[in-house]
Amino acid sequence: APVDVSTQVTEFDVSPDGSEIAFVARGEVFVASTEHGTTRRITNTPEQERSVSFSPDGRSLIYAGERGGRWSLYRSDLTDKDEPNFFNATGIKETPVLESDQETFQPRWSPDGAEIAYLEERTTLKVLNLKSGKSRTILPASMNYSYEDGDQSFEWSPDGKWLAVQFLSPTRWSNEVGLIPSSGEGKLVN
Repeated sequence: APVDVSTQVTEFDVSPDGSEIAFVARGEVFVASTEHGTTRRITNTPEQERSVSFSPDGRSLIYAGERGGRWSLYRSDLTDKDEPNFFNATGIKETPVLESDQETFQPRWSPDGAEIAYLEERTTLKVLNLKSGKSRTILPASMNYSYEDGDQSFEWSPDGKWLAVQFLSPTRWSNEVGLIPSSGEGKLVN
């Protein structure tokens, strides 16, 4: 029987064309059509998922999943090039994006879809290049302090050259807002 999870949505993201909404409810990823309300469950795991977002082309979802007692990054992709939507797709494939011995979560696509920014061990901001599989540190752990999951925020600039970040003021116990090059080279600008 269908289960109403509308009161249990903890986060969501709208697809680039506005036709779908991905959301997390009861620790699972779902996608719903904005026009028809038709909803599709994307994950079905005993552990929880969170931080779901659409790729810039709308054909992939990225999220963090707690699998095997550790947070890692996963993606689900549409497998049929003729199917533009998740809510009524016949083929969806999940693959790991980053599984390591570190806790990794809060993934965010770069505007061109080639890279993913994420948090490692709750406080280190890194960027993973999907082609090379290599990560680079953007903001070290010493610049952040985390009380609870999800209390660190960052966002890509529209051109993908910068990340807007919150960081800990070196001389005071206060959060600041800054810009830092997404290349991993260059200084943090308050």
